[in-house]
Amino acid sequence: MKIVQLITHMNEIGGAQVHVRDLSKQLALEGHSVTIIYGGYEKVANDLLVDTITYNHSKFLIRKINVVKDFLAFLEIRKKLKLIKPDIVAIHSSKAGIIGRIACWSLRIPSVFTAHGWAFTDGVEKKKQRLYLRIEKWVGKLSKQVITVCDQDRNLALRHQVLPSEKIITVHNGVMDSKNTPSEKGNREVVKILMVARFEKPKQQLELLEALLHIKNLKWQMIFVGDGSLKRASAQFVQENYLGHKVTFLGSHSNVAKQLCDADLFVLTSTWEGLPLSILEAMVHGLPIIASNVGGVKEAVRDTENGFLIRNNLSELLSKLIENELLRKNMGEKSREIYEASFTFEKMYEKTISTYCNLLKLGENG
Repeated sequence: MKIVQLITHMNEIGGAQVHVRDLSKQLALEGHSVTIIYGGYEKVANDLLVDTITYNHSKFLIRKINVVKDFLAFLEIRKKLKLIKPDIVAIHSSKAGIIGRIACWSLRIPSVFTAHGWAFTDGVEKKKQRLYLRIEKWVGKLSKQVITVCDQDRNLALRHQVLPSEKIITVHNGVMDSKNTPSEKGNREVVKILMVARFEKPKQQLELLEALLHIKNLKWQMIFVGDGSLKRASAQFVQENYLGHKVTFLGSHSNVAKQLCDADLFVLTSTWEGLPLSILEAMVHGLPIIASNVGGVKEAVRDTENGFLIRNNLSELLSKLIENELLRKNMGEKSREIYEASFTFEKMYEKTISTYCNLLKLGENG
């Protein structure tokens, strides 16, 4: 197959970008021709580059809504697709999802859109929710197939009548198994807590820091991996509350697996999500999880089994796991078990390639 992956940007590492990279890499390994068309900055993040993939930059495709640039992006992407002549276009992220589906429809090229969390989900600003809901309902009429990364997002789309049930399928996110050997952490007294996320909406690092301030006398060390415009506010909070000796900001980090391997507990606080890859990567490493009860998080974090879902009780949940090593161990083992049963890259890949093939067959028959 000749496949185009279309995504809004590839200059920063995020869940959708890692998904596209790993999926494209495996497709190329199996002999498929893969081109990634992406917007935003032209430079691709080093960790997202793969030698066997062609990268094609769209200078007009941007995150924010801009009627002029969006129209120019439509014309530009349409032109690129006419030149490439793909068998199928796989589209990711909200803005690319809208422009890409219209372009594919106009050229009669089969396309499948993967929603890595809807822009009209709970937690998003109400004005943005209403706008994207109207747009998705309209573009949904042009869509042949949509993949959601969790059942929660599929149900949300059906509840809002964005798409009929036959057009939407859940393919749970999956991540590669990067844990080669069990980590030996010994009987250290200080519990290492890790959060891997950009310092941007919808993440809420400040909420986590405020919760930790309430239990500052317990033995913990907090490590943040990620950069972004909201990082300065978190750093200022740490300074003002004299937490500098207990909180570390690593910035963007190329070896997240090493940090996961060395951690005792993974936390993700956010106002909305699809199904975060960061949580699945923590489960690969057998970590207990504390996470906000949003989007499809509860499909991976089973409350009281492999972690806890936050219900305005973050300090209490942190205390439980910081002070109970056996509970951390048991929940961590359950995380690994759930990952192996439901969230491996292989399971996700097989379902995704099957969706591509079924869509092509549908085109041949229709």
